[in-house]
Amino acid sequence: MKSLLARIKTISPVLYYCALAHLALFMVMLIIAQFDHRQLMGINLWTKPIKFAISIAIYCLTWPLLLQYLPYERLNNRFANFTVFAMGFEMLAIATQAARGQLSHYNTSGAYNALVFSAMGIVIVSQTLFALYMGIKFFKVKAVQLTPALLWAIRLGIIMACIFALEGGVMASRLAHTVGAADGGPGLPLFNWSRIAGDLRIAHFMGLHALQIVPLFAVFSGVKSARPAVVFALIYFVLVSLLFYNAMLGRSLF
Repeated sequence: MKSLLARIKTISPVLYYCALAHLALFMVMLIIAQFDHRQLMGINLWTKPIKFAISIAIYCLTWPLLLQYLPYERLNNRFANFTVFAMGFEMLAIATQAARGQLSHYNTSGAYNALVFSAMGIVIVSQTLFALYMGIKFFKVKAVQLTPALLWAIRLGIIMACIFALEGGVMASRLAHTVGAADGGPGLPLFNWSRIAGDLRIAHFMGLHALQIVPLFAVFSGVKSARPAVVFALIYFVLVSLLFYNAMLGRSLF
């Protein structure tokens, strides 16, 4: 683990320290949540920023391991810097809104709340499109430093993650993530995914983590050729798409 972290730090110090900062925030907010018992939609208002902090840390630790295979140093640095800005902005918005006792997402009650929500959307969509551009750049990379399986897993993992990141636009247009019931009903422990209606966050979450899951399949399965990785990615895409379809029908997965 130490050698892996050292490698990530060498490849992209800004993403490495961004990840560490969000891990520290994760710990701090866990402690705050033990003393601040205010709730939003039936759960502690610090639950959302806690989940986003750990998710952003994982995201920032993942990208350096992918960028090492892209031979575009200046572009890689620009992407890393913009990602740090975007993730930092989103975390700041979510945490400060929680401190105010306000929802960060889908909150248009008042000019300030609407401005925060809109700004978050602009920043995160911009970052997602930049990530998609980086994924397209991987189609110019030849399987020299890595196997065809891992190369295709990286390509498809990035593209899939971006597609389901943009699913956030569906939730934003509805100003809700639950279909068939109001947000904030009975939810699955930890994730708080709805147990009584469709929840668009499930496909969003699973799709985003294609960035890690699809390449990890290529690494741990030991396959070398591209076909098994492509087949796995396609199956994964279909399954996550079915999660989205099921949620849009208003049906609970649990």
